[in-house]
Amino acid sequence: MVIAVPDSRDEEFRKIIDQVAEICLSKEFDDLRRELETIYENNNIKNALLTAFQDALYSILAEKEEARKSRMLIY
Repeated sequence: MVIAVPDSRDEEFRKIIDQVAEICLSKEFDDLRRELETIYENNNIKNALLTAFQDALYSILAEKEEARKSRMLIY
């Protein structure tokens, strides 16, 4: 029998997965994704739906990271 022993990578992956899931279920993400989909489809961007999803996710992740860094500088 194999028993999984969590390591620091597992914990880091879990944190990332939790953060991404929280973002993807948010109204902010859904609104941004839909807005980008419309813009990309109107401009004939290849893979508009996927690209909009990726760009919305990246944008919110980057925003959260900047906010985290700003809080660190304040303290």
